[in-house]
Amino acid sequence: MRPRARPAGLERAGVGLPVVARRPAPRDPNAPRAGYHLPATLVAQPGGTPSRAACCEAALVDPDAVEQVPTAAGTLPVAMDLYAPLRVTKATGVRPLDGIANLVRPGRFTREPRIVFLQPFDAQKTPLVLVHGLLSTPGIWKPLVTQLLADPRIRDCCQLWFFYNPTGQPVPLSALQLREALNDVVARTGLTRKMLLIGHSMGGILSRAQVSRFSPKVAEQVLPGVLALSDYSRVRRALVFEPRTDVSRVVFLFVPHRGSRLAANGFGALAIRLIRLPDTLLNEAEYAIEQLAGLERRRLPTSIHGLSPRSPFLRALSAATPTVPVHSIIGNRGRGDGSAGSDGVVPVRSARVAGAASELVVPTGHGGFDHPAAVAELKRIILLDVAKQEATDGLTAAPVVEPDAAKPAAF
Repeated sequence: MRPRARPAGLERAGVGLPVVARRPAPRDPNAPRAGYHLPATLVAQPGGTPSRAACCEAALVDPDAVEQVPTAAGTLPVAMDLYAPLRVTKATGVRPLDGIANLVRPGRFTREPRIVFLQPFDAQKTPLVLVHGLLSTPGIWKPLVTQLLADPRIRDCCQLWFFYNPTGQPVPLSALQLREALNDVVARTGLTRKMLLIGHSMGGILSRAQVSRFSPKVAEQVLPGVLALSDYSRVRRALVFEPRTDVSRVVFLFVPHRGSRLAANGFGALAIRLIRLPDTLLNEAEYAIEQLAGLERRRLPTSIHGLSPRSPFLRALSAATPTVPVHSIIGNRGRGDGSAGSDGVVPVRSARVAGAASELVVPTGHGGFDHPAAVAELKRIILLDVAKQEATDGLTAAPVVEPDAAKPAAF
């Protein structure tokens, strides 16, 4: 496989030596385990005092914040390398095979599902929460992250967060874990800016659940008898929930809102047989099932069940109207026209959302969220959201105009 070319904007020629600065963060529960890896540049500046001349003084600067420095030859640009920290960071640096392990053995997932920050928290920046899909880890986002960070407008206004969780669990439970992980971050940081959720594949389903309402009546239709469970039951809390008020909008990347046939075919059946859910979850589910009157004793649904077109949870969620603007970026490999197309995993018709603020069909496969057209659309949505938040907060008097909004494709 050819190495990907670095997008323009990550590097700048100039004076100084670009290095990677590591900041340990032992008390930060949202920091990467190895601490933060940040861009820095070692520069030499004129120093000394009138009474004691000195050649120069060394300084370590943030090249994204300090673009120029005075030198004996005048003011010169500071060298910058934003790509090097991304190569070594553990925020997206989990092992490639961890995605498979987290699917088939979710009980062995280390620590709790959590939000991981790419850089230290900044109260002035809008969080972009990236939620990965089935068989994935935050490492899947690195190609997209490099392109987002190459845009100085995104760097100035946004911070990148990743949700990391095992993907073999039932979809409603994973959505609950995302909800709780976001609650923990908001409570710890005192976040005041609204978040923008970006979900790929199953991650889009988890994201949609954050801005949807499941009333007790809907939950009872999904799982008859669930209201008989305690309010503390994870099963009940995963099926009865209110939409978040701290999310501004959601971007869906190649999301199977009405399921994928792969989840119901031979591949899905094989994956279901391989998945071994943790004993704590199985015991709680068995206890819950025993309490539910008239409910057959059966195996706890996995994430594969949850992505089937026959999934009661998925059907109910796709019928719920999101409470914030949503945007769809859909893949079509070109092997079918219009709504008959597919990204190889998700049919176009399954990826569409009625009432979406924008929709863009991109000629790529299921993992093509870093396609140039998809990235350009994602940047447009991000900058639109930030501009509207700032206008709402009274931080700018400029009118908000939606530039080049993607329109739903005509099939």
